[in-house]
Amino acid sequence: MKGHSKKKLWLLCILLAAVLVVAVSAAVYNTMYMQGSIAVGTVKVKFVSGDDSTTAGATFGTNGTYVSFSSLSGWPNSTRTYQYACGIQNLDTSQRTIELKYDSWSGNTADVNSITVIVRSTAGGTQQGTTITVGITSTTGQINIPASTTWVVEWNIMWKATALSTDTVAVTLDLIVTGA
Repeated sequence: MKGHSKKKLWLLCILLAAVLVVAVSAAVYNTMYMQGSIAVGTVKVKFVSGDDSTTAGATFGTNGTYVSFSSLSGWPNSTRTYQYACGIQNLDTSQRTIELKYDSWSGNTADVNSITVIVRSTAGGTQQGTTITVGITSTTGQINIPASTTWVVEWNIMWKATALSTDTVAVTLDLIVTGA
C-alpha cells in the first residue's frame, strides 16, 4: 500500500506542477505597437445656412461640421415646416456618399405627434433618400450628393393637440460622409 500511496502522491505533485506551468504560461504575451501620423483633413461636405436657418435658430460649428437649432417649434395639432432649415453642401470635385440618420431624442416625446426630416434637392424640390421619422430607427439611406452641390434639409414638426407650450424635445441626427 505504501508504494501505491507514494506513486499517487508523486502523480498528484506532477499534475499540480503541470497545472501551475499552464497557468503561468497563460499569462505570457507579446506586445506589438502601431503608430500613426494623423493630419487634419479638408472638409469635403459641410452644413451651410439656408433660407430658414435664422428662424430655426441655426448655429453652425467651425468648418460647418456641426449645426444646432435652438428655435425649431410647432403648434399643437398643426404641422410646421422649415423647408430649408440648413443645407448639406458637397465642396468636393466628385460626388460624395452621405447618410443622415436618426440617433436619439429626449424630453416630452409622448406629446409629439410626428417629427420628420427630409433631404431635398432644393426647397420643396425632389426628395433625396428616405424620410427620417424621429423616434424610430430611420435613415435617408446612403445617397450620392453630386460635386459642388448643396441639398436642403427640411424639418416637419407636429405636436399632439394636448401638448403644452412648456413641452420640448431634443433631437440628435448624425450625418455620415463616406470616404476620405
